[in-house]
Amino acid sequence: MGFGTKKFRSARQQAAYEKSFLGTYQRLVKKNSFLFLGVPMMGSIALGSVLLSNFTAIRYEQRDERVKEMDETEALSLATQTRRKVDMKEEYYKLQGLMEKNEGWEPKRVERLPGESENVW
Repeated sequence: MGFGTKKFRSARQQAAYEKSFLGTYQRLVKKNSFLFLGVPMMGSIALGSVLLSNFTAIRYEQRDERVKEMDETEALSLATQTRRKVDMKEEYYKLQGLMEKNEGWEPKRVERLPGESENVW
């Protein structure tokens, strides 16, 4: 503590300050700082962690409600729904049908500008 930061108190004011809660606490912290400053600090951090965990638990509970496990009846109802059977050959021929529209298509070489090399190897 520098000279400018220490507050001047008269003898009567100093005695009153030392009898107050702050004066008593400051004297105890100077005597054993870990017990009177460190333990309460760590305790407040631990207590805050426990109390705030309730707020974060709400977030995960809401997510769990959205994504829930299917029971047996729901799984059976999905399995028995009428779905279109997929045949690989049929799908292949459908894809080949796309080429029928473009049968006349051929790759065409781009015309070169005069003086441009042909890049023939």
